[in-house]
Amino acid sequence: MKQKNNQGFYLSLLFIVLIYLFTRSYYSPFFLILLGLFLYLAFLKEENRLFAWVMISFFGGNMILVYLDKFIQGIQVDPFLNVIIYQLLFIIPILLICYVIRKFNKKISLFLKKPELIKRIQLPFAVNTIYLSIIIIGIISVLLLLMLITMDVRMDVSHILSLFLFALIHALLQEVIWRGILLTQMIKITNETYAILFTSIAFAFNTTIFGFSVALILLYLVLGILFGFLTTKYKSVLPAILAHTFVLILFFFMGLLQLPI
Repeated sequence: MKQKNNQGFYLSLLFIVLIYLFTRSYYSPFFLILLGLFLYLAFLKEENRLFAWVMISFFGGNMILVYLDKFIQGIQVDPFLNVIIYQLLFIIPILLICYVIRKFNKKISLFLKKPELIKRIQLPFAVNTIYLSIIIIGIISVLLLLMLITMDVRMDVSHILSLFLFALIHALLQEVIWRGILLTQMIKITNETYAILFTSIAFAFNTTIFGFSVALILLYLVLGILFGFLTTKYKSVLPAILAHTFVLILFFFMGLLQLPI
């Protein structure tokens, strides 16, 4: 394996370790490792140095996000509005990462574009992807309607719209940063398979919206791999955004996601 790939592999593992330490509030080892990474920047090759700066900007943006969220929580606002504002704050690490990448004159993402649809999918029989997409959307819509009708969930139109708004904003920003940007940058320093695996592990550790448990980490690891596969398969983050949105809505009706609506 080339040295560049070795560095990329170790940087990817380091990113996972830093994610774990940061989300579990082990700040002393987190900042020591981050300081060591900063001091080691000069010894990295360009692509690896770029990813190191992406890591630094990612965590810097998340620290700003945390402090701003604490400030906003001190202001008396509607609880659901507070949730939406917190989701929108994820724009901060996205902008910081994009700024760093542009300073290196590199492409921000391979996947922030329209999906490259395959005209026919080879199952046991050939299937037109347009017809298949219509069928899948129809099935999902019927399932959601059945959930609304059969489950003991009292929701008016405003509650349903609030749920869709939260799910779409959360899925959009999370997929842009994880599959749109971080997956692209990790592919450059490893390969597509490792990049999907490593970003999925980091994504699973970083997902704290439902609390911490081994079962949830494994669930989000599987979802991360699925979203990564969809993104690389269709060369676009859009399918992952739609899938992520549906998963969040499903989690709400299953009781795994609580919203103040």
